[in-house]
Amino acid sequence: MRYIIIGAGAVGLALSAEFERAGIDYLLIGRGAQLEKLKADGLIYERPTGTQTLRLDLSDRADLRADDILLLTVKTQDAEAAISFWADQPVEGGERGADLPLVTLQNGLETERAALRRFARVYAASILVPAVYVETGKVSVFSGPQLASVVVGRFPSGRDATSARIVADLTRANSLAEERNDIRRWKAAKLLHNVKNVLELFAGDAATVELTARRIADEARQVLIAAGHDPARPDERLVDITDWKLMRPQSKARTGQSTWQSFTRGARSEVDYLNGEVALLGALHGVPTPWNRAAQRLAAELAAAGGAPGSIAIARLIELAGPDAALRAAS
Repeated sequence: MRYIIIGAGAVGLALSAEFERAGIDYLLIGRGAQLEKLKADGLIYERPTGTQTLRLDLSDRADLRADDILLLTVKTQDAEAAISFWADQPVEGGERGADLPLVTLQNGLETERAALRRFARVYAASILVPAVYVETGKVSVFSGPQLASVVVGRFPSGRDATSARIVADLTRANSLAEERNDIRRWKAAKLLHNVKNVLELFAGDAATVELTARRIADEARQVLIAAGHDPARPDERLVDITDWKLMRPQSKARTGQSTWQSFTRGARSEVDYLNGEVALLGALHGVPTPWNRAAQRLAAELAAAGGAPGSIAIARLIELAGPDAALRAAS
C-alpha cells in the first residue's frame, strides 16, 4: 500500500517527512518552484529536536495503483480542482482515481462535500499540527514529542479497515492518531478553532484581540449548533494528548497559523471557507454572523491590496461588525 500525498504545503511536507523517517511507502505530489527546490536540495525539516535535510519521494504526477490511498493536503480553496483532477486519473487494472480511498485533511467543512461528488470512499481527518511553511523547500513543526494530533473517520460517518490502517500508519509516523465514527463532530470542533486564525491579520492590544476572538468563536458555535452540528469536546479524545506540547522555536522569527502563512507568502487564503463557512451556515439557518462576516470582508480587502498580516486595525473589524459591536466586545 502506498500513500499519494497531494500538495507540498505545510501539512503535506510534514507528513512526507515523517513517512520518510518511518519507512512508510508514499509519493509527494508537488509543482512549480517548490518541487524544483525539493528535487535539487531536499527538504529542510525543522523540529524542536533539531533540523535535518531529507530527500523525499516526490513528483508532479503519479501512475496510480489499485492499493493507493490519496491524501489530499492542499488548502481548502484548492481542493475542488484537485479532487476533479485526481478522480479522473487512470489506475492500473482499469479503474479510475475516484475508485480509490481519498483522505481529506483540510480545515473547514466544505472539502468532504466536494469529495463525495466524485469519490465513493471519503475519509476525513481533523489534524492539529503547528506546521509553518513560508520558505520554499522548508517546513518547521514546533510540536513534540509527536508531530500532530489526528482524528480520522469515514465520511460522513463510520469506520472500516481502511480508516484503521490510516490511523495505524499515522501513529507509526509519529502522530497521536485515533479513529472515530463521528468525524463530522471533530471537523466542526476544529472549525471553532480555525475561525480565529483570521485575527493574526489584525493589529491591536492583546485584550481587545482576545475579546474579538471570543466573539467570533461564540458566533461560530451558535451557527454550528443551529445547523445541526455537535462539536466534539477535547475530553472525548480516546488518545491522551496531554504530553503533546507546542514548543516555541529558538529563532526570533515570527510564526503564525495557516491564514497568516498564506498572506505572508502572498498566496490565496482559506478565510472564505472558515469565517465564510460560518457566514453561509448563518444565512441558511437564520443566525446573524456580523463578526465572521466583518472578518471575512476585511481579509478579502487585505488580500486584494496585497497587504501583509498585522496591517489592519482591530478597531475596523469591531466597527464593521455593527454599531454596538464595541459595547458587545467589552461586555
